[in-house]
Amino acid sequence: MACILMQSCNSQKKDLAQITFTEKLDTFFGEIPNKLDKDYSIVDPQLYNSYKSESEKILYFNGADLSGYLDKKGEFGTNNIRFEFSKQDNLLNFYHVQLYTNDKISLLIEALNGKLGKPNYINMLESNKKSPDALLWEDKTSFYLITGATQNQSDFIVFNKNNTSIRKQWISASFMYYGDYLDYLEKKGFKKESYSYKNFVDDKNKDGYDRYLKNYKKP
Repeated sequence: MACILMQSCNSQKKDLAQITFTEKLDTFFGEIPNKLDKDYSIVDPQLYNSYKSESEKILYFNGADLSGYLDKKGEFGTNNIRFEFSKQDNLLNFYHVQLYTNDKISLLIEALNGKLGKPNYINMLESNKKSPDALLWEDKTSFYLITGATQNQSDFIVFNKNNTSIRKQWISASFMYYGDYLDYLEKKGFKKESYSYKNFVDDKNKDGYDRYLKNYKKP
């Protein structure tokens, strides 16, 4: 896979917690090592360019260092991040962190709770009812998703909450019930402040859709 190395003049660490999805490609990386994976995107290769990095200068969230590796740095098992920039306007819309070290998964959850408070939604595996395997937070600009939190490899996905197509693509599977809630808010013109996810679950249960209540776990 063809790769292009991009560098410029800023050696300062970037805190992923400060990303607002107004960032432009030409000023984003500075001296932080990264590679463009040509014709590859985990969102849509027709619409986005994907840049990968394993640098400790950018694997950093709200003061938590997320860099690390299992056996040897640079080989399989190295924590890494991909950034997806729109081909149309070079704006950042999405990033995806792969974590292979359990201590950094726990550290990330602590950092998210410290920045955003308790998650808006959690999902448990049938095989593990003690700790959530999937967690979702949101703020004014972004959705923050973790999957595989109880497993050997975890994914941390963050994206612009105004991008409806990405939202519908990624708030699915383990997050599908929360995705239904967001669709319902949009359809009815409701605000989260006046109609919570628990309100939605209770109403669905009254209407005969008990799967929402069976799945519900208070964060």
